[in-house]
Amino acid sequence: MKNQYRTLFAFAALLLFVSLACNGGATPTVAVFPTSQPLPTNPPQSNNPPSNNNSIVPQPPALNEPPPSNGNSSELVVFTDENNLLTFEVPGDWYYEQKTYENAYIDSITSPDGSAIIDSLVYNDGQPFTGNDNGRFALQLLHQYYSNTGKEGDISISADEMQPDGSEKLTWTSKSGGYSGVSFFELRGGDRMTFLMFTLYYANDADQSMLDILDHAITSYTIP
Repeated sequence: MKNQYRTLFAFAALLLFVSLACNGGATPTVAVFPTSQPLPTNPPQSNNPPSNNNSIVPQPPALNEPPPSNGNSSELVVFTDENNLLTFEVPGDWYYEQKTYENAYIDSITSPDGSAIIDSLVYNDGQPFTGNDNGRFALQLLHQYYSNTGKEGDISISADEMQPDGSEKLTWTSKSGGYSGVSFFELRGGDRMTFLMFTLYYANDADQSMLDILDHAITSYTIP
C-alpha cells in the first residue's frame, strides 16, 4: 500500500513539475471572460488556444481566443472513451484534445468560448489500489492539478457524496481562480488497477445554458 501511494504521489508530482516547467514557475493568472459572461479581472497574457504540450495542471477556464472546434454544429454527439470506459453527450462544436503520459491519458473537451471544460482522466500503473488510496489520489489531483496555485489550499471541497453507481462525487471551487467544478472518481475492473476521474469545471459566472450542457453531460454519462 505504501509503495502504491508513493507511485501515485510521484505521478501527481511529475504532472505538477511539467506544468511549472512549461509556465516558467509563474503563478497562474485569474480567469477573464468577455462582458457577455463577466468573470474575474486580470486578462491572460496569451492569445493561444489550448496547447498540445504535456502541461497537466490546467489553467482556470479562460477566454484567450476561442479554441478550434471539432465540428460546425452544436448538436449533441456521443463521446466514447478509447477503452470503452465511459460515454457521454457533448455539443459537436466543442474542442477536443488528448494528453497522454506513461501511465495515464486525459481526454479534455472545452466549450467554444473557453468558459467550461470536461475532463476524463484514466490512470493505470499496473498496480492495484488498496484501502483508500483512490480517495487520497483524487484529492491530490484536485489540489495539484485543478487548483489555481498548484498546491493545497486553493481548492475548497463543499460536498463529498457516494453515488448509486459506486463512484464518489466531490463538489469544489477554486478560491482564487474564479471557477468551480465537480469530480466523480472510481476504480474500474476487478483488479482495482484502473482509476477514472470525470471532472466538469466552469467559470463561476457561466450562464445557465452552459451549466445545462454540463448537467446533460453528467446525466447522459453511461458505461458501455
